[in-house]
Amino acid sequence: MQIKKFVTLMVTISLLAALSGSMISTTFAADVINIPEYLYVMGEPNPVGLNQTIYISLFFTKPIPPVGSAWGGAVYTGLTVNIITPSGTNITLPESDTFTSDTTGGVGGIEYIPQEVGNYTLQAFYPGQEHGDDYYILPAISAPSYFTVQEEPIQGSGFTPLPSEYWSRPIYSTNYAWSQLGGNWWGLGKPSFTDTGGYDAPGNNFNAYSKAPNTGHIMWVKPVALGGQVGGPISGDQESQYTSTSILYRQFEPVILNGVIYYKVYSNTPTTETSAETPGWNAVDLRTGELLWHKDTKNTLDFAFVCKFHTAQEFGTQGFLVGSLTSGDMFFAAPGQTFTWQLFDPVTGYFIANITGVPSTTAAGIVETDNDNTQGAVHIYSVDNGNLTMWNSTLCLQGPSDGMGGMTIRPSGNIDYARGIQWSVKMPNTTSAGAISPPMSIAGTTEDVILLQSYPQVLGTFVTQYGAAYSVEAGMDAKTGELLWGPVNRTMAKYHEIGVVAVGDGYYVHHDKDVNTAYVFNIETGKQVGSAIQLGGSALSTLSRGAAIAYGNCYIWDYGGYVYAIDLETAKVIWTYEPETAGYDTPYGVYPLWHFGTHSIADGKLFLSQGRMYDPPLFAGAKKLALDCETGEVVWSVLGTYAREPSAIADGYMVAYNSYDAQIYTFGKGPSQTTVNAPNVGVKPGQSVVFSGSVLDIASGTTDSDRSARFPNGLACVSDESQSAWMEYVYMQQEKPTSATGVNVEFYVLDSNSNYRSIGTTTTDLNGHYSYNWMPDISGAYTVHAIFSGTESYYGSQATAAFAVDDAEPTTNPTEAPISVADTYFLPGVAAIIIVIIIVGALNMILNSRKLP
Repeated sequence: MQIKKFVTLMVTISLLAALSGSMISTTFAADVINIPEYLYVMGEPNPVGLNQTIYISLFFTKPIPPVGSAWGGAVYTGLTVNIITPSGTNITLPESDTFTSDTTGGVGGIEYIPQEVGNYTLQAFYPGQEHGDDYYILPAISAPSYFTVQEEPIQGSGFTPLPSEYWSRPIYSTNYAWSQLGGNWWGLGKPSFTDTGGYDAPGNNFNAYSKAPNTGHIMWVKPVALGGQVGGPISGDQESQYTSTSILYRQFEPVILNGVIYYKVYSNTPTTETSAETPGWNAVDLRTGELLWHKDTKNTLDFAFVCKFHTAQEFGTQGFLVGSLTSGDMFFAAPGQTFTWQLFDPVTGYFIANITGVPSTTAAGIVETDNDNTQGAVHIYSVDNGNLTMWNSTLCLQGPSDGMGGMTIRPSGNIDYARGIQWSVKMPNTTSAGAISPPMSIAGTTEDVILLQSYPQVLGTFVTQYGAAYSVEAGMDAKTGELLWGPVNRTMAKYHEIGVVAVGDGYYVHHDKDVNTAYVFNIETGKQVGSAIQLGGSALSTLSRGAAIAYGNCYIWDYGGYVYAIDLETAKVIWTYEPETAGYDTPYGVYPLWHFGTHSIADGKLFLSQGRMYDPPLFAGAKKLALDCETGEVVWSVLGTYAREPSAIADGYMVAYNSYDAQIYTFGKGPSQTTVNAPNVGVKPGQSVVFSGSVLDIASGTTDSDRSARFPNGLACVSDESQSAWMEYVYMQQEKPTSATGVNVEFYVLDSNSNYRSIGTTTTDLNGHYSYNWMPDISGAYTVHAIFSGTESYYGSQATAAFAVDDAEPTTNPTEAPISVADTYFLPGVAAIIIVIIIVGALNMILNSRKLP
């Protein structure tokens, strides 16, 4: 921070005041109107703690007046702030240049961190400026403003921690930390044979802004086409199911925005939609599967995006859905052909505006994430006639001036696509060896670099199966279009099928499919990292492969079922996943892994789909795999063939289309319900009590017609280890797992002495039921708490019940009867007479014995 020390601030103020007076009285001729303005400054919060940020605001009492030809949109310029610290130091802000107000006449958010304890003085200065032809705004000096800095830090409003319970959209605006939970799936990537469904342009399908399921728990299912076995007279075998694996059939290509899944409803036959009756679009709640709205339209759903903006009077973010009036033709369109996008409201499906003149060469888009730019803006790059062009969605949607220097976001009518072009530059077209042929095209896109490539094909141009002995590559700045490196000639193995298989994290990767070899390059310099990487695998590995970049690694998987993680900094393989044996379930002895952009990455997990498209058999036993991106270990897997398109991930949920039954499956952590029962009569001392209840899965799928009929008393929660097999039984008509285990329930009591204590734990059975015996140790009223703490599959829940233990009955000792007067005198007399008689009798016996002869 630049610090300016003055002999005295008052000297400066006096000079400015004198200057101001001079200007008012002598500077301008009589026909110039001098306009006074009133400037204020304040610093908040006040008081503030040492080394805490104080926010300084400058503001005039009104905007610059709309006079002459300068109707609105003018701003105050040349503003500065002087701070006097407790030690007398003067600090001028900004450090260089000056502040400029917004069109309302204010400057906000000036940050200053005080380094001393004590009282501070603020004062703002404005030098004046000409306004229009005949007006002059006079200089202004604010009155001093003061704030105090104390040793103790101050506290802001309460911070809302991340939820440990089930949550849903919308996320409360002031729960700022919760924004890390809410991801979206833009549909800006276009995997093979789809109109949409990928995350964005790099093709990694990597959602860095969302959690992802840690188990195979299913929230709900919904059919989108006829699926599964047909029934008689169609024989049941590996190719008799309703068609669900053809690339000519579209079943489900989702985008997700704000907790809602948007997808086009396709007919059950791959026909061109020419009739007035069209399947249209559905908007479905991500967590519940509830249909929110349906729209009849022929439009293809292309992508969703958001526009974050800040004008003089408005700020925030708006969301849009984008559809096109064509279906699939842009891939085969003639050069120069254009199309029309249409914007729709995500909440209602209502039409908003057209974007006309969209080039047929428009590629997939990428979302701006840099906090210094317009976050959420879609950047789309296209190549046409040797030019590389960048299109910016925010630039395109900015309308006319709002009259106060800002740009409104009010899309309507017809908007020319060209309005969003941020720049267009010539691509390299020659090397030292001569002209580049074929012309360069986009091989990969990141937020920082556009990778261009020209790779001649020896035996055709449609696919890169028989490449030439060289490739020409170059890198261009994605923000400016500046050439960063190249073009360079890169030696290739002639007739090999070599392609750029992944781009991201500052690198790109070539892969030679014929010999299963990978090469890593720095995308910012074009230089190779390390040497060639020979991958293992089997003969099947050379048939096809896919790849993606995330977390500093490149993941390559192949048809042989192998997965490799390559550290991009070192170009070394750090782990390998080997396929599991399939026995007779497949013709190959293993489960192949499909590619064509059907993978997903989020929350440290790589999701891959076992299976195959095109031709039979639709073999049994295929699964969705969730691999740990750091170790390659299987986090979880679940039955199903999900190889038609990527499984979209947002808000912690994964939405996947299962070709085995043509249903949407939504996986994720779901809500639970716990109940507890306790004796409703007093318990005698020394008796045990029995607590009973249940822990049930209450995801919306448990209440559909199938689950309600099969589980009328509710669906049990089971352990994470049992989750996939249990879900396959519940939702996929598989055999009930007899080895599945329930979940733990903890018990706590609040006794009559107000002591809250743990008394034990039990486990539920496969009906969700539990019981627990406990011997109370004191009498009085009790409250028992049954707590299911939750797992990776379910959010926790709890219930309470009350019971009482009676007091013990008092015990009594035997008591002696009171002695009467008669007993006191009569009874001893009688006893004495008896004794005398006994003695007399004994003497008579003795005397008589002596008289015998």
